[in-house]
Amino acid sequence: MPTRNDYLNYIRAAYAREHGRLDVEIARWQEQFRASAALNALFGYSPPRWPLHMAAVAAFLYEQTGDTAYADEAADLLLRFPGWTALLPAEAAAARPEYADGVPPLDTTFDPLIYGAACARIRPAVDDATYARLADIAADSLRPIWRFPEWGGHNRALLRAASLAVCAQAFPEHADAAAWTSMADELAEESWGRWSIEDAVMYQSHWLRALVQYAEARRQSAALADFVQPRLTLRAASQLMSPLGILPDIGDSHWQVYGRWEWLACLEWGAATYRDPLMKWAAARLWETPSDAAPDLYGAQALLLAWRWCDDGVQPAVPAGPAHDALDDLVAKKVVFRTGWDARATYACLNYRDEGSYGRVARDYLRTTLAVSAEKMHHGHADEGSFSLLVHDGTVLLSESGYRESPPDGMYRADYYHSRLIWRPGSLPAGADGTALRDRGHYRPVTTERLYLTRLGDTEIARVRVTDPAAGVQWDRSVFFLPDLPCWVVIDAALALRDAERTFGLLWWTTDVLARGPAWVDTHVASVQGWQNATDAALRIYTPDVPNQPMTHTEARERRAFQEASLLSTLLSGQHRPGSYVNFVSVLWPHAYALAEGAAAPSVEVVPYEPAGRGLAVRLTLQGTSRLLAAANDLGAGLLAEDVRPRYTFEQGKATYGPLGTD
Repeated sequence: MPTRNDYLNYIRAAYAREHGRLDVEIARWQEQFRASAALNALFGYSPPRWPLHMAAVAAFLYEQTGDTAYADEAADLLLRFPGWTALLPAEAAAARPEYADGVPPLDTTFDPLIYGAACARIRPAVDDATYARLADIAADSLRPIWRFPEWGGHNRALLRAASLAVCAQAFPEHADAAAWTSMADELAEESWGRWSIEDAVMYQSHWLRALVQYAEARRQSAALADFVQPRLTLRAASQLMSPLGILPDIGDSHWQVYGRWEWLACLEWGAATYRDPLMKWAAARLWETPSDAAPDLYGAQALLLAWRWCDDGVQPAVPAGPAHDALDDLVAKKVVFRTGWDARATYACLNYRDEGSYGRVARDYLRTTLAVSAEKMHHGHADEGSFSLLVHDGTVLLSESGYRESPPDGMYRADYYHSRLIWRPGSLPAGADGTALRDRGHYRPVTTERLYLTRLGDTEIARVRVTDPAAGVQWDRSVFFLPDLPCWVVIDAALALRDAERTFGLLWWTTDVLARGPAWVDTHVASVQGWQNATDAALRIYTPDVPNQPMTHTEARERRAFQEASLLSTLLSGQHRPGSYVNFVSVLWPHAYALAEGAAAPSVEVVPYEPAGRGLAVRLTLQGTSRLLAAANDLGAGLLAEDVRPRYTFEQGKATYGPLGTD
């Protein structure tokens, strides 16, 4: 378990290691800035972050030691920021309405929050004239907010609110301080006592960290602790923690790059505020995640909050058994399958979050102002029903699609780049593979719900539904998890809500295909965005044919998550008439990477229902045991037309599959 002293040691080590690199880092930033004219035109002026982080750490060390050399260094770095704005060409600045009063020295969204806290720390060591100059830099950086406020329950709005509140607290005598406070409260309103509208692990930590800092600056920490939203957001993150000690990078997130330290700080705040041992455990798992990286300034300035919020008196603990819901089936909408909480456990996360039925006006505001047609609002992917992460024996076996690679929109958000079932109008030409399903990637609004989550015998069963009203398709994904094997059986059922010619594609993404057999492939994810994966396990993916459905199984190479990937597709085209179903079957079996010759492997048999089309069953035989796992297509098949109670009979819904009969 990390302690405050561990965080302090990291901060000191990062400062000692990187203290002499200021000139190198500034030169690097200038070179990158000049080479990124297109991005500068798109996103505006982007100041250097390294000097800001160094100043924040130096200010903290002054507070710890009283050594004014740290305060002098911090002030010197912070006062340099206005001079760097000259690198933005005048014509580029003139093209941005929010720069009408000058180019902001700091990034309006992310930086004043760090800047204001650093200035407040060094105030005792800085003369009034210098502090007034620092206050003016804050004012110049915050001024564009009035032209581009970014309101709503999401990170960009709340980061602005926290920046305004923290700077008002740091510079209470500035002429604009009252306006900063007023605007801070206005922008925070959509998040205060309400849920974030985002579905992206990286951005949820931005939102939550800003929410806590806003509350502190406005002296509302006690009120914040009374709200359920921050507590349950942190509880969900704790339940989502994977055996690797990382959170699944759902939505617009980069693999292990951003958010780790911010989540750690937020979890420390939650553990201390709610005396929650699971949050303390999750913070410890993030801290203990193996990394070859030496202490750096980004991590150090993020850990300033972890140090401040950490309470060494809270002891970590995990639940006695698995927690299948990550929070609930109304907001978070994540199902977690796990064999345990240890580092070698088997784990999978199924995301079925849609845009949601709350925050509508804020979501529509974002939809009409930002170039984000490929995402659900905000920062979420078209990943409803997708396996976001699968881990076995310390090895990643399924992973997410990554953030955008080509701004402003980016295609990796689209349904095509996720391990799920997708559908397109019309039929595919002969010989087409799964890449033919790639399109412009525009998000198709859907609604989702969890139909059930239960355990029968040694099997955990979840069923989620995705309804696409525009396309006229309703898709149910039934997932059977057998933790003792471990193995997943996935039965997909797509219902036609109206008549159309359609193509369905069952997609599984990996990087390497190790071996092939009848209706199966052995797969492994070699790396994720440069991170080298372990080779302790591989994943066998079975996609057997379903009787009376002419399916095509294809493999293709495609770019995904900033690297080359393998797309495994099961394709089905044809006329899809109202009330009819198409079914797909997948079996996911993790096993040792070097599978011993003659080692037992699953036998998979598809067993159709009678009457035909009523549902599907899979007979899975492994380790000398056979299981028959079934999912009915129409859960209302047993309902009677007459308005009587009860409105169902066994005979009306009766179906058989293999030796069993049920309604």
